[in-house]
Amino acid sequence: MFAKINHMAMISPQWPIIARFYEAVFELKSAEKTRRPMNGATVGDGHVGLNINPLRDGYIGGLDHFGMIVDDVEKVLERARKKFPKSNIVKRPSTRPFAAYSAHDPDGNVFDLAEKNKSKLDAIYAEQAAQGWTQESHLNKFAIRTMNPDTVADFYMEVFELAPLNKAASVPGHHLTDGRVTLSIMPWSITMFEGMGIKRPGPDHIGFKVADVETFKAHVQSVAGRNHYLAPIPLGGSKEADARKAFLAANATGKYQMADPGGVWIDVTDEA
Repeated sequence: MFAKINHMAMISPQWPIIARFYEAVFELKSAEKTRRPMNGATVGDGHVGLNINPLRDGYIGGLDHFGMIVDDVEKVLERARKKFPKSNIVKRPSTRPFAAYSAHDPDGNVFDLAEKNKSKLDAIYAEQAAQGWTQESHLNKFAIRTMNPDTVADFYMEVFELAPLNKAASVPGHHLTDGRVTLSIMPWSITMFEGMGIKRPGPDHIGFKVADVETFKAHVQSVAGRNHYLAPIPLGGSKEADARKAFLAANATGKYQMADPGGVWIDVTDEA
């Protein structure tokens, strides 16, 4: 396809442990070319990277943004400027390894952008592929909540040629795919958070595909038993926590929901 989601990013004050969690629980692996011991950690499934960046002053922790790699950046700029003037794209410093540009869609949701064969990611993923591993567990979704989901979905379909995923139609919003990863664009309204704290618009959760959900649950329990620092945060347990758990379950497309040690929501499925 013209565009592919090639990385997802989160911010955490405990970024080294979060990286180990994704390595231990989902078998993601790090690439030597992305080792940045002072700047964060990067792990991946061989196709999509997960960047865990340190929490810095003035920033907010949690799920932060995603990135795409495209065949032609100029075509992206032309399409975006023609129909979506509220979106914008800026060039990034040359020291940034994951993106030549940063951008936002018409609702202000931020994403990174790079052109195929011109990105440092090409070398990074080539290194991962050369390691010769195949794994069933892989990143398969990035979900955002936004005030104008119809407009935002049109933006990603028209500018990046992402395709609608019909099988996710039972979950509110638009679910678009690059052929491997789903971008879920879900509605946001303050009224939907009755019984719990208000979750602001923006990144909502990520998703993983695993071989078998029940086997995966047993694996998570084993990891937590061997090292409690790598245990996920339990969902539910109080009136408000139960409301959050039910809210996530009702808006996820997978079979099992959990949260990493930093509180980022994860939706897990074993279906293609």
